[in-house]
Amino acid sequence: MSKKSKTKGYNYYKEFTVVANLILKASELLNETLQDFNVKDLEKRLVKLHEIERNADEQKYEMMSYMYSDFLPPIERADIIDLACALDTIIDLMEDILKYIDMYQVPKITPEMLEFMKIIAKSSEKIQEAIKDLKNFKKPKVLNEAIIAINRYENEGDDLYVKSIKKLFIERKDPLETVALTRIYDYFEKSCDSFEDAADIISSIILKNS
Repeated sequence: MSKKSKTKGYNYYKEFTVVANLILKASELLNETLQDFNVKDLEKRLVKLHEIERNADEQKYEMMSYMYSDFLPPIERADIIDLACALDTIIDLMEDILKYIDMYQVPKITPEMLEFMKIIAKSSEKIQEAIKDLKNFKKPKVLNEAIIAINRYENEGDDLYVKSIKKLFIERKDPLETVALTRIYDYFEKSCDSFEDAADIISSIILKNS
């Protein structure tokens, strides 16, 4: 079968939704790991999260292979590439959070981590909502509402990051613990930012096609 014939009937919006569902799945797994935390279980949890991340990678590469031989994709190629990479990055960063918690063998989850997780969980739900409605970008009411919510959550993440780091240096705990928590909070904050990056690409798609 030629590449040209393989692209016939390919539904980019459906494939983006598959990745959005993986984002939600990764968020649920990360949340479950933090809520029911046991440092001895981290390696097993990481294997499960990496499997989700690998599935997302495969979806992205498959989309790229179809797009390059597609004469008329529904939106600009650059936007497809940017959005596919942004969604993949969201899952990458959730995996990084768990990697660093495992790497530093954090003995317990802090209240700040759970607060970050709430933001990530809400953002995951909203990005899934936005991606499911992406095909309706010419009537973007639902998309715009999701984007506004994601931007608000990102601001909450920024505020929480500043408070969390400040608290570490006010309390002046063990230096190694401070270094470890600082790095982990960095990745929580990057994770919150990654949703806004994807939302910004969706905003650009709406503007280009309005």
